[in-house]
Amino acid sequence: MNTQVLIPVTACQIKKIHVLLQQKGLMDEKKTMVYSISDGRTESTKELTCREAKRLIAFLMDENAEIKKKMENTYSSIWGLAWKMGIIYGETNDDLEMNKAKLNMFCRQRGSVKKNLPEMNLIEMQKIHRQFEAIYSKFKQKNNKKK
Repeated sequence: MNTQVLIPVTACQIKKIHVLLQQKGLMDEKKTMVYSISDGRTESTKELTCREAKRLIAFLMDENAEIKKKMENTYSSIWGLAWKMGIIYGETNDDLEMNKAKLNMFCRQRGSVKKNLPEMNLIEMQKIHRQFEAIYSKFKQKNNKKK
């Protein structure tokens, strides 16, 4: 008879899963992901086995590279829009630092998320990107009227 010892999930694994889900803005999908990884056995991370938790963490970590790339592209696009509007400018390291501060201050004070850009997850950064696209659209309309 082949009996397999099921080692329960550790507290560290649960914490890691929650951190990864939070970073990716996937907390709303937690139950579905846990249900899927446990083959329909549970929706709770506390009831996962150690092996299931490892698989879920590996999945979230692998997906992390794709999300990082999307975040970098979104971040670059926000900078590009700010550059086109003249919000940020310059070429020196001091200019770069000043531009970071300007964008972060804008995001904290007037952004829809109220955080510095580097502290945002992908979903939050996409919200800010949409906001910058709207601002840029108004900027272009205003400049077209002047011509």
